[in-house]
Order: sequence, then structure tokens, then C-alpha cells
Amino acid sequence: MKEITHIFFDVGYTLVNEDAVWEKRCLEQAETPECRKLGLSAEDIYQAIIAASLAHKPQYRTVVSTYHLTEVAPYRHDLERLYDDAVPVLEALSARYTLGIIANQTDGLAGRLEAYGIRSYFSHVISSWDHQVMKPDPRLFEIALEEAGCPPERALMVGDRLDNDVYPAKTVGMKTIWIRQGFGGMQSIQSETQKPDGIVNSLSELLNLL
Repeated sequence: MKEITHIFFDVGYTLVNEDAVWEKRCLEQAETPECRKLGLSAEDIYQAIIAASLAHKPQYRTVVSTYHLTEVAPYRHDLERLYDDAVPVLEALSARYTLGIIANQTDGLAGRLEAYGIRSYFSHVISSWDHQVMKPDPRLFEIALEEAGCPPERALMVGDRLDNDVYPAKTVGMKTIWIRQGFGGMQSIQSETQKPDGIVNSLSELLNLL
């Protein structure tokens, strides 16, 4: 990947560990009157999220749709935790590449990156909230490339999901690395269009590929 000049990252389960978020969200969802009436436990909801991910479907939105839920437990960003190897990896890569973010995120992503202590590493932060386009729509990737002034063949996308990160990035001509963390890390490659250029199990392993 010697021709790469720009590296874009997803956020959830790529740079930040969301385990505590989903544990809390499933617990809170199970406590809603709707889920109690349906007899859905936190474990039932958690397993439904996994099933949706394995089927390459939107994770929580699929659960909400399947059970026709109208009261949705909040996603608690305050429970996110930066992966231990995130800072040293970003420090090393930022010395050689221009870094950016392409992520489905709620309002305030730049502020959260600042709170994690990593905002300064990214020249470009492209959020679905800011542009009102959600992955896997390839337009979000095209917006990032245009803002960065980077041709797709010189850009690399690093993300945990084959459906949301690898496939759309490949669609616009970017190189891809699948980081097998979180729910997305449980997925399996279903077609050539989802086959990444590299596979790692942690951020630290990126340094071996790059």
C-alpha cells in the first residue's frame, strides 16, 4: 500500500470500545414497558443485535424494526472507551499519512474526539450527522475524498464492518482494512465486493501492514 497518502477511520469499535455502551443500552431497553410486555431480556436484545450484524443489516435499527419498538433506549457516548492502542497508533500513522474520520455518528463528534484526546490527529472529520448521509451510502466516502482532495486509489478506509465500511469504500475505489472488533468483527465475507485488502484484529496490527 505504498501509494496510500490518506487513511480514514470509522469510530465505533474501530477507535473506541463500545462494549459498556451496548451492555447498558440492552439493559435499559429490556426495562421498557414494551420489552417487558414482549418478554425480551437484555440478553435477547444483545443476541438480536449480533444476528442483525451477522446478516449484514443495520444493528440496532433492525432490532427496533423487528419488534416494532417505539421507545428506544439511548446510546450513551459517555460509556465509550478509547482503545488502549489508539493513541500510539494514531501518533505513528499521523507522521506518515493524512488521517481522517468517516463515521455514522450523532451530533458532536468533533467534541468527543477532543475529549478522547485524539482530535488533533485528524485533518478531516466526516460525520453522517453533519452531512445527513449515512453509511453504507458511498456518498459519505465521496464527500470525504472531495474534502481531502484525495483520489480514491490513494485513500485507505479502516473499519470494523464489512457492510458499512469495506463494501462502500471499495465501491468508490478506496483500499480497505477490516479491523475485527465488536459486532462487525463477527461478520463473514459474503462476496468479492466485501473482500478487504487487509485484515487485522487490533489497531496495533495496522503498523505491521503499513
